[in-house]
Amino acid sequence: MEPIRPRGHRNRHVVAAARLHRARERRDTGKTILEGPHLLEEAVSAGVIPDVIFALPDDQRSAAVAGDHNVELIVVDPAALKRLAGTQTPRGPAAVIEVPAPSRVGGRGMIVAWGLSDPGNMGTLIRTAAAFGWDLGHTAGTTDPWAPKVLRAGAGGHFRIGITRVDSLDSLEEAGLTTAASVVTGGVAPEHLDPGLYALLVGEEASGLPADVVERAELAVTIPMPGGVESLNAAMAAGMIVYELSKPRREGGPRV
Repeated sequence: MEPIRPRGHRNRHVVAAARLHRARERRDTGKTILEGPHLLEEAVSAGVIPDVIFALPDDQRSAAVAGDHNVELIVVDPAALKRLAGTQTPRGPAAVIEVPAPSRVGGRGMIVAWGLSDPGNMGTLIRTAAAFGWDLGHTAGTTDPWAPKVLRAGAGGHFRIGITRVDSLDSLEEAGLTTAASVVTGGVAPEHLDPGLYALLVGEEASGLPADVVERAELAVTIPMPGGVESLNAAMAAGMIVYELSKPRREGGPRV
């Protein structure tokens, strides 16, 4: 039997999949591309079965996943894998998936990325939401939550939570969520908030939330910083607030 020859970076299947690093291509096709065995397994475990898997010749693990789920497997060389992954030191495999439909699990809090542009911060917000059993909302002008860079930073969290578009504060409040704007100063410390279901609004790291959003939100929340630093990383601040707001559910009752 003739050995399988890995396909190179100019192969038409590789070229088509690599285009999914472009936001417009993802919008037009409704697909995205993920990288690495952990993300692939998280997706499959959640019932998100890839259209195609690209793997190196010796990647038996990915070949087994493709065989178990009747997915097309395309064997590629390292140059092709690098083009697909978009990173300097890619971890195979790469896989093309349909972007899941917007969804909400319901009955739990939501982190809302309001105009957040950094993919790393967005991915960390998604990972944080998954860790504490919250959902993730995103507004117009926010980086695509299903971009490959965000998927890498999310570390599988995408497939454990509801991710949905948010059009207004009204829609959040109609869903039974208390809107809480995260601000650097002037808000209530998170440990002083009553137990409940919150939509934590997180703005762009440099400029924060728009003034009209802060004014319209039901309350503002601020992390006390006695060390005197000006601000925290947006995703780090959100994680600290969500941790505090999750305590009643984690401990089984309201604060004492």
